[in-house]
Amino acid sequence: MLKKIDAYILKAIVVSFLISLVIVSAVMMIGDLIKIYDILFARGSSLKTLFRILLYISIFLSIFTIPMALTISINYVYSEMSNSSEITALRSSGINLYRIYLPAFFLTLVTFLFLFYDVSFLAYKSRLNYKNELEKTFRNKIYISLKPGMFYNNLGGTLWVERLSSDHKRLSRVFFADKDKVFIAKNGVLEDIKSGILAKFKNVKLFSKRDGGYEYGSFKEYDVAFLLAKGRKKKGISTKYMTMSELYNYFKKTKDREALFKINKMISLSLSVFPLSLIAFSFGITFSRSGKSAGIAVSLLLFFVFYILLMLGQSLFKSKGWIFPIYMPNIVLTLFGLYIFYKKVKV
Repeated sequence: MLKKIDAYILKAIVVSFLISLVIVSAVMMIGDLIKIYDILFARGSSLKTLFRILLYISIFLSIFTIPMALTISINYVYSEMSNSSEITALRSSGINLYRIYLPAFFLTLVTFLFLFYDVSFLAYKSRLNYKNELEKTFRNKIYISLKPGMFYNNLGGTLWVERLSSDHKRLSRVFFADKDKVFIAKNGVLEDIKSGILAKFKNVKLFSKRDGGYEYGSFKEYDVAFLLAKGRKKKGISTKYMTMSELYNYFKKTKDREALFKINKMISLSLSVFPLSLIAFSFGITFSRSGKSAGIAVSLLLFFVFYILLMLGQSLFKSKGWIFPIYMPNIVLTLFGLYIFYKKVKV
């Protein structure tokens, strides 16, 4: 009998989880797609490239969407069961809340194992692949859009060339203007760099804006970088896209605290499913009559609280160098979840 009940509850949560995961992932990807729309859907971009970028985005966002979807699905299923008096019937049959929560805990454990692997080895590499794919698409867009005798306006300025080579990388008789400078060049070469394109111009005559006026100069060589994204470059090796094993090996060699913090952050993100699951269950059987929208709102609020506490932990690491506060979201939410669960058991 109990096995059938477990299977019934588990099936309902899994179905709800998959639906929630698709919806939450789609909503979260909208913001990224809007920011890169002009690059992603530029002439010359293929459907294969589009699918790859969407895949990389979804894998990286899964470190957030998976806990959110799990929280929503557990809250929704137990709220529905409570609202239809199934929880009351089960408790009347002598089945306590610990046993009723067991299917959800089993799915939470499986989700934790997958999420740990995802956070530790897949997500940040997917973020790097996404960045590289976007840079490749950005360069491809420029090469395809450049036409002899036509103005191109999407490089932070206006570019015009009289002649182009067949690969669109060698330019002859060039004009370029932005808000600070105007120049003409006899020829130039476009080279791929990590974050965009480097244009090397030769025999340049340049007019630049200085203190309310203009200065004139001539240069044999003049370089302009057309970057996908501008940002401050950090010195040394970046741990931003490392997997957990890479971070561990790097920490063993360098004793770099940022690498150690990143490892602990990965663990904290993975553990988040346990307190979120427990609170979602307790809220589901407590506020069942508030409606489905209320359950979803509460689930999203839970994750929002977790994320705020996580950001606070990161801030304390940057300002104080403390690593342990990164576990603060799990500790706070676990204590809160155990408290409200205990209150429901004693009813």
